[in-house]
Amino acid sequence: MNSPRLSVLILNQMSESQPTYRIALSLLPGIDASNVDELISTFGSERGIIEATETEMKAIPGLPKGLVSTQSRFKALETARAEADYLGSTSITPIWCGEEGYPEKMRGLTNSPVMLYTAGQAGFNGRPVVSIVGTRHATPYGISFTERLVADLAEAYPETIIVSGLAYGIDIAAHRAALKSGLETVAVVAHGLSTIYPAAHRDVASRMIASGGAVMTEYLHDVAPLRPHFLARNRIIARLASAVVVVESTEKGGALSTVRHAVVAGRPVFALPGRVTDLYSSGCNKLIADGVASLISSADSIVDALGLPRRTKEESASPSSSLTDGLNPEEMSILKAIATEPAADNDYISAVTSLPPHVLMAYLIGLEMRGLISSVAGNRYQLQIPFDINSKP
Repeated sequence: MNSPRLSVLILNQMSESQPTYRIALSLLPGIDASNVDELISTFGSERGIIEATETEMKAIPGLPKGLVSTQSRFKALETARAEADYLGSTSITPIWCGEEGYPEKMRGLTNSPVMLYTAGQAGFNGRPVVSIVGTRHATPYGISFTERLVADLAEAYPETIIVSGLAYGIDIAAHRAALKSGLETVAVVAHGLSTIYPAAHRDVASRMIASGGAVMTEYLHDVAPLRPHFLARNRIIARLASAVVVVESTEKGGALSTVRHAVVAGRPVFALPGRVTDLYSSGCNKLIADGVASLISSADSIVDALGLPRRTKEESASPSSSLTDGLNPEEMSILKAIATEPAADNDYISAVTSLPPHVLMAYLIGLEMRGLISSVAGNRYQLQIPFDINSKP
């Protein structure tokens, strides 16, 4: 029987919104994307699960104490109410596992979260998703391969989404390569979305969102990036994927936990081989030797494994004029400045174009996101396309 206090809480929550109850359920142990529908069917609704008596809960075998306890469920509801209020004042989107926007590849899998939170778009369904993971101590070899792999995927199948974890090393190299190649990219993070960790990658995260990608998490907005969360988020990176690529890793690297989740979920795994003397290739070499991962040398391995249709040469051909269609006179003047001075720096471009530094920077970011230029050391820029300095906007 409910206590007087809990009865009052129930009466006060008659108008509680469905999203609030869903957030509350996401905080309870024993509920995931594999069993939530059955529980809702048993108790009639998300609200019905929260407000069920302990006697009703105990009638279902195997439920954990935290789910059986009425007090735990109402405590979760109080937390959920505060979270719903916060979300209502932000652009963060909660996605319930029964809704259309929830990734199909994660539905029905044990321990998949019932609620995801995203900043930006997250249109995974019906598109190939390649998760690229690896060491935080990436070498030039690993970064170079990541850039080439993503560029080749963009050429072969531009609908591809690149997923990683926004960490230092291979993760951020994958996100940056996707931005440069014009692919949507999604970061799965180990904390709430009121912040970005590491802070050094906030700009990349903003560019990802602005380019049609997203930052995604299973955690409430104020949850800190604790160590256990990083391993937990790896299961999402693996399950979102059509294929997982490990670029560099030691034999005990964190990326290998993503591999384990991928194998359980039935996702194909690829690994970049390296020299047997290289520490950060040792994990990849072992994955290949043990038959856990297939050797990858180019995007063809993924395209073939996923059975993606290849673009014809005519479809792949993209003359520079089409790439510059729609550019305004200021953007064209920036391209001309870079074309006339290889590795032009900010000061030079600003002087030639007469654009103030803050205006110039906004244009440079936009041109880099479109893959027309790339940044190099020393605040310098290079063209990434053939360009006729006599071109007109």
